Amino acid sequence: MSEAERLRALEDTNLLDSEQDERFDRLTRLAANSLEVETALVSLIDSDRQWFKSCHGFNSKETSRDISFCTHAIERTDITVVLDATKDPRFVSNPLVTGEPHIRFYAGAPLITSDGHALGTLCVIDYEPRETFDHTDREILRDIADSVIGLIEKDEKLREMSELSVINRELQHRMGNMYAHVSSLISLLDKADLEHEEYVSRLREKVNALALTQSLIASSGTQSVSMRELAQKTLAAFEAGAGEPVVQVVAESDFDITPRAAFAMSLMLHELGINSVKHGALGGEGGQARFGWSSGAGLSFSWEENLATPRVDASVKKAEGGFGSVILKRIAPKTFGGEAEVDIQPGSYRYTVSALPERVLAVEQA
Repeated sequence: MSEAERLRALEDTNLLDSEQDERFDRLTRLAANSLEVETALVSLIDSDRQWFKSCHGFNSKETSRDISFCTHAIERTDITVVLDATKDPRFVSNPLVTGEPHIRFYAGAPLITSDGHALGTLCVIDYEPRETFDHTDREILRDIADSVIGLIEKDEKLREMSELSVINRELQHRMGNMYAHVSSLISLLDKADLEHEEYVSRLREKVNALALTQSLIASSGTQSVSMRELAQKTLAAFEAGAGEPVVQVVAESDFDITPRAAFAMSLMLHELGINSVKHGALGGEGGQARFGWSSGAGLSFSWEENLATPRVDASVKKAEGGFGSVILKRIAPKTFGGEAEVDIQPGSYRYTVSALPERVLAVEQA
């Protein structure tokens, strides 16, 4: 696992700089009392600091990472033990040893997620050296550390379930409104002159495409979804009549993605399409929109628009707030394990989101 992936996993927990939590405090108290030490910490290793989610017997909330004992501990899968820091060449000159709080004994169990990311440690500290830290002591520390990581992952699962529930409700609301609106328009046009037949047919195609997209995701269950098929069926809803702009799906390869990734992808593409109709290429004459992906140096997805008539003010609106902005800036990138970038020019708009293969691709391809 790379350091960048580890830091991303840590950020996804939403623990850094969070409020005090009695559940974690109970575990550090238990560790300190069980192992008869003055200090026990839940330490999270950020890029340049170690931040303490829970502190028992320690006043500071963080210290610099470059003097952190726990930085060494997360590089191992087993417990790191320092019986006397003044005799350990790694720590003998450490300011936490030579000065306040004068650490002598340290034992740290890495907090490793089920995905293999070491977020930090559960560590115990004392200010007198120890003669030993035996097998029973190690078992106690490991068991409590497992409880800490279990608590972290439980909270993360609950948060993901809550987000998915919000997304699902929003999607149902949006799709329901869209189906009702377009179906009403079809009914009105059906009563009109025969010259509207082709337009009515086009509208029916759009409704069917939207329904097929959701059906594709729902029917997949725990199986995989074709990326190309998902993109084509989602974006078919934005195709217009002859001579008008359409969204082109441009990609040499195809691969299967997980239902969770497909759900977020459908939301993302739908939002990009709606924005383009309102403010971009699909709402103007001579505009073009393209969607594609690449898997060279890393997996990424991109949406590009070129406007025949530049509409700068309208383009800027795409970067502003609202639920659509949350989809593009937070939900899609977080689901894919990547980052989103937007490039707005007077005559063009580009949205790119990177992705971790293991967060997007079906298991057999990840």
